[in-house]
Amino acid sequence: MTHGRAIQPSRVAILLQRSIEIAGRDTNIVVIFVILNNLLRAISSVILTRLLMPEVFGVAGVIASISFTMAMASDLGFQAFVVRHGDGDERRFLDTVWTVALIRSAVLTVALMALAEPIAKLLDKPELTPLIALSALGFMIEGFASLTLLTALRKRLILRLSLLELAVMIVQIAVAAILAYLWRSPWAILVALLVASTLKTLLSYAMFPDSSRRLAFEPRYVRDLWSFARFVTGSSIITLLLLQCDKLLFARIMSLEDFGLYILAGNLASAPLAFTTAYASRVLYPAYAQLWREGHGDLRAQFYAKRYLPSLLYSFAAGGLIGCAPLVIALLYDPRYAAAAFYLQILAITPLVALASNSANEALTATGRIRATFEASAVKLVWLAIAGPIGYRMEGQLGLVIAVGLMEIPALLLKWVQMHRADLVDMRQELLFLGAGAAGILVGTAATYLI
Repeated sequence: MTHGRAIQPSRVAILLQRSIEIAGRDTNIVVIFVILNNLLRAISSVILTRLLMPEVFGVAGVIASISFTMAMASDLGFQAFVVRHGDGDERRFLDTVWTVALIRSAVLTVALMALAEPIAKLLDKPELTPLIALSALGFMIEGFASLTLLTALRKRLILRLSLLELAVMIVQIAVAAILAYLWRSPWAILVALLVASTLKTLLSYAMFPDSSRRLAFEPRYVRDLWSFARFVTGSSIITLLLLQCDKLLFARIMSLEDFGLYILAGNLASAPLAFTTAYASRVLYPAYAQLWREGHGDLRAQFYAKRYLPSLLYSFAAGGLIGCAPLVIALLYDPRYAAAAFYLQILAITPLVALASNSANEALTATGRIRATFEASAVKLVWLAIAGPIGYRMEGQLGLVIAVGLMEIPALLLKWVQMHRADLVDMRQELLFLGAGAAGILVGTAATYLI
């Protein structure tokens, strides 16, 4: 009897094995859908660049930057808050969060409509006023979406959420292509975006059970949200400065055609980030948060067990994008877009280290170290404040692009220090992942010269 009981696996070991199996399944889902999404984005880009002129992408980039600026300046961290909170499945809790989110969306809509003309004049592009004003409707449309888009992560409904996003992307691409063919103007991209937001909101109710929400206000949950969000909001404002200052500056000093090339390169560079964001937030963070809620230890072992193979493959692919950037631009676009290749090589440095950085961030946040995100963002801001002017003085706008492309590196170094203090980091594996990225750069460069 005693011997038989001794050989049974412990509860911790069983939980560890089950967690790894679930993470493996979720990782496969994320990888498949990221590949599909990036493939669709590439197809969309090829179609639209043949129907529209480069300046149209400049207009789209200006509108996207403004919307992102408004969203990040008011970010309250709803997703991380709902996934992590102990009452995350309670109706009163979810209704309160939905109400707060809806109020935020209404404020953003009114504010952007009112500021559309001043913003367009500030950018010295007054012709963009009606486009900016109409884009404000996107906030209101998505504000009505159900919180199932957040609770799906908590309940590990990764497949269903991914299917929703894939359906929305397909519709957006189809509408954009049809309208671009008919209108040949920036309105095609904007209208397609609003159609996609509407479909996403509708599907958030249709594809998930218990999706209905109603207005509610529970003071203790609002206090919990503010206590959680104060660091998130501060970090988001800094992130806003980091991610948008270059775009807003270039939108002011560049022609729409040149800015369109920069935006196009940035979109291609951000393609790998779709995986880092989805994998870290949808696979790693829910798993870490659950372990934290249940009081289990040994997070470091699970941290690397879950991300070992995905990190190796991703780092190699991200490095390959840097090496073969000229080849990618030449294959996808006509000669009008050739100048985007250099921008792509520089901007692709960020996604090379993004998986390591995002994974570390989710581990630290799940274990209650919420300040880590804010501190890392502050480090990036300091980097950009120092390196940006130096780069601009030495190489003009290209020097500023280089400073932007490198800014994730100091943040990653800080997160490694923070993880070391929390006994979560394994530097041998981290360096192994970077080595895979270096190998990808060499292979990509060789492929460019050979092909």
